[in-house]
Amino acid sequence: MENKNYNIQSNKNWNNIDDVSEEDITYFLFLEDKPIDSIAKIRHLTREQVQQHIIKGKLKYGVISKCKNSEELFQYLCKVSKESRLKSFETLNEALKSQLCAYIVDSFGDMNWFEKEKAIWIIGELNYKDGTGILIKCTVHDNVTLRRLSVSALGKLKSEQGEMALIRALEDQNNQVVSYAISSLMKINSVKCKEKIEFIMNNTDKDYIREKCKAYLHSVK
Repeated sequence: MENKNYNIQSNKNWNNIDDVSEEDITYFLFLEDKPIDSIAKIRHLTREQVQQHIIKGKLKYGVISKCKNSEELFQYLCKVSKESRLKSFETLNEALKSQLCAYIVDSFGDMNWFEKEKAIWIIGELNYKDGTGILIKCTVHDNVTLRRLSVSALGKLKSEQGEMALIRALEDQNNQVVSYAISSLMKINSVKCKEKIEFIMNNTDKDYIREKCKAYLHSVK
């Protein structure tokens, strides 16, 4: 099991100010008990910008900094809201993101369905190409949520490797999966499925799917 210390601890060394990010400077001023309005004036920021910097700082130097390895970080991300996960990603450097995704790929088979849902979403959001194989397998999973999330994530990766899996997903019995498949095929600029999508457009009773089909056909003209 990986045991790399994340070492994202705060280091308020004003002598090395050039090495401190704009967000961290704001957060360090907040830690010195300066009022938000005063920080805004000092930093030439709006109150809203200061609040966003503080939120990022709390994430960066709070719970995430206590995660000893990728497993603990993943478990934390599973527990928080989508918005919190996105904000957490902003505090991670590329190396930590890669470590997290590598853990997900290595441990995916041992995860429960809830964890797999979050894992698939993370692979897509972090654009982790090495997770493509897992996404392809999950496009035919018995769990419809995993199928839908995988189809969506393949679109975010924009990988041609997943093209045939997305085309196959056009035949899924779940309308949402079909809709996401069409959107993802547009993102990878697929032209191999034009006839299938024309057939879907002419035979579906779902207006939103018909509109997705029209958007796809317009994009490949």
